[in-house]
Amino acid sequence: MSAKLAGIQGSGWAWLVKDTETGALQVRTYANQDPVVGQFKPLLGIDAWEHAYYLQYQNRKAEYFSAIWDVINWKAAERRFG
Repeated sequence: MSAKLAGIQGSGWAWLVKDTETGALQVRTYANQDPVVGQFKPLLGIDAWEHAYYLQYQNRKAEYFSAIWDVINWKAAERRFG
């Protein structure tokens, strides 16, 4: 997921989703504020927009992508998966 985040140019989100047809987990990226739609159920989203990290990390986007894992609410993601 971190690699997908790093690949986002400009504004966007990386989402951990569950495919409701197969039950498989996937990481999908969406530009801007495009919603997760169709057969995918969002479990966890990470904002790659500059406003999400700039005050604390300035232009160190990769550092933000590394640190975000320390504050993820995994219990909430687990509930969404179930």
